[in-house]
Amino acid sequence: MTSNNVIALVIGMIFFVGGVQLFRGRWLFLVAGYNTMSKEKRKKLNGRFIGKVIGTMLLLSCLIIFGMLIHPEAQTFYFILQLAIVIIGVIYVNVSDKRKEI
Repeated sequence: MTSNNVIALVIGMIFFVGGVQLFRGRWLFLVAGYNTMSKEKRKKLNGRFIGKVIGTMLLLSCLIIFGMLIHPEAQTFYFILQLAIVIIGVIYVNVSDKRKEI
């Protein structure tokens, strides 16, 4: 196992732990800008929804990292898949009505 594989494994585990915690609605302070918002603005957003989407993105990223470790010859495919997940996730969070508190 090379040092690059060890680093990828550590990053994958960090993504896994962070993804699970965000999906559970914890660790929302990791979402950029959420902690610095005023309480009024925070009440307008559905933090649990944003945490679930970001957590799902991190868990999928973890799977992609582990997939690249298992199949290093398909790194280009995994890279394109990762870009698609990030782009789709960001667009979904920003256009979805679920992010607003009812």
